[in-house]
Amino acid sequence: MRTILISTVLLVLGGCLLFVAPTAPALPPVTANAVEPYRSPIDLALLPGSRRALTANLTSDSVALVDLEAGKVLAERPAGRRPAAVACSRDGRRAAVAASWSGIVRLFEVGDDALKPAGEAAVGGYPQALAFAADGDRVYVAVGASDEIAEIDWKTAKVMRRWPAPHDPRCLALSPDGALLAAAGGCSGRVALWDAATGKPLWERAIDDAFNLRGLTFTPDGQAVVFDAAVRRDFPVSRTNIAEGWVIDNRLMRMEVKTDPMLPMRQISLDEHVKAAGDPYGVAFDPKSGLLAVAGSGTGELLLLDAASVPWTGGDVGDVLDPRLAKGDKLLRISLGGRPTAVAFTADGKRAVVANTLLDSVQIVDVAEGKLVNAASLGGPTKLTPARRGEALFYDAKRSQDQWFSCATCHVDGHTCGQNFDTLNDDTYGNPKLTPSLRGVARTGPWTWHGWQTDLGAAVVKSYTTTMFGPKPTDEEVQAVVAYLETLDHPPNPRRGPDGKLSEAAERGRKVFENKAKCTRCHDGPDYTSERNYDVKLEPDGSPYKEWNPPTLRGVADRGPYLHDGRCRTLEDVLQGPHAPEKLGAPTLTPAERQDLIQFLKSL
Repeated sequence: MRTILISTVLLVLGGCLLFVAPTAPALPPVTANAVEPYRSPIDLALLPGSRRALTANLTSDSVALVDLEAGKVLAERPAGRRPAAVACSRDGRRAAVAASWSGIVRLFEVGDDALKPAGEAAVGGYPQALAFAADGDRVYVAVGASDEIAEIDWKTAKVMRRWPAPHDPRCLALSPDGALLAAAGGCSGRVALWDAATGKPLWERAIDDAFNLRGLTFTPDGQAVVFDAAVRRDFPVSRTNIAEGWVIDNRLMRMEVKTDPMLPMRQISLDEHVKAAGDPYGVAFDPKSGLLAVAGSGTGELLLLDAASVPWTGGDVGDVLDPRLAKGDKLLRISLGGRPTAVAFTADGKRAVVANTLLDSVQIVDVAEGKLVNAASLGGPTKLTPARRGEALFYDAKRSQDQWFSCATCHVDGHTCGQNFDTLNDDTYGNPKLTPSLRGVARTGPWTWHGWQTDLGAAVVKSYTTTMFGPKPTDEEVQAVVAYLETLDHPPNPRRGPDGKLSEAAERGRKVFENKAKCTRCHDGPDYTSERNYDVKLEPDGSPYKEWNPPTLRGVADRGPYLHDGRCRTLEDVLQGPHAPEKLGAPTLTPAERQDLIQFLKSL
């Protein structure tokens, strides 16, 4: 990268912010209670002129309009429950916010210092990403519960059409010319491309063993899409394997938009020995400075690369940073603290603007000097509750061996990444297990697939020390992580009626569940689980444990794959395979009964 990235002298450029933050801010001290919610900006959209930004504030259910030069919030509006994404039209006059737990996209007109509600579109469960069409008259939204792209008409706030998307669509991007729309599936490791005007699919491509796809964006010339991802390696999660990059790698990936199926996907590793880049998140290009930025959410930093010097590799990329980037001035890692999750460049290319979720702020980085120069606070408590401190620990990749991954790498948003890992959680290597969801975990002990763990705090210690191989947490840190885990719950189920009513098929399935299939023998109570362990007629898995603890069935439709080793891809596979009722002492279901039962399970 240019020598400007290694300069140590801070120069205040004309028009830049004047408040200088010489080091990354530390987390504030802990307090018992918070009067108002944390903002937790999870996404950011920079408005034309680069003086204002919009943030989607995950934990305050709001969207904010921020004056970057003054470092203050100009307006804040309710945006629905758990807003996950924000986008604006190219003229900056229209904005949209995806409220993931409300199943809506809320529309706003953007003024100089105001946000005016302009409508609300019901799109279905878990809208997770947004992109405006080039003309600003349409909004594309990735809908997680149905694995679809929905297209919204701005004027009527109605869904015009839908089409299938990769499973768990987490990212959307529109090409610079507005002709192409791309989406990436977070857990599925798949990327798709469509004609933006017609919704016609152009291609869909899979990446072996990739998960947590994030930060999808087009290159400035529109010829490729770039995103970051974690890559699972098939080695036991041991201290040595982690240090060598043989467990989870953190990479940038590039796919050409051309439809030639022979074109290889190219990638680079972001990890360095002893200093990995756990949990990369947002990605942005700047055509003026020639930089490529990555928000390092797990390591609390911003990575800046000289885009022209990136050694994209079509073959074996290796497990650590290419020596051409590791040596010299082609990569700069800027400490920001907290959890940076989204990044955008100002129009002049001189600054990068970062949404920092855990610091409740929008940070401004001078890219020439590689320095954090200002931070606009979004409000919220100035001190941390135990749960907020636990959240910071949960998302901190620096708590693992050489900072390769965090708790959140595998338990995405407190849920699951859908991958198998061979850990010591059952005291042996050689029997990889599916990562379980942590939603409702504080209510659903005992823990682990075999149900041998009866102390949640002890489970936290074991995870940090024998899965992540990081330092042993203090008693206070354990209590904080447990406090955070207690906040994790299931989102509203979009497969029920507005009043929570079951469909006719699901109601029939409930009767099958309770009576004929006798599922309540193991899956009972409000969380559809049990404190007991059972012999469920599965073959031994090589661990010292012979019985199994039934996982909660709440939210089972949003998990998958299923069973302890992920052998079943669908609920249909479960009920016709190892967990067929007749194999567990119940009568055989008819095909109609099985379908009704699946509808009930999806409603939980």
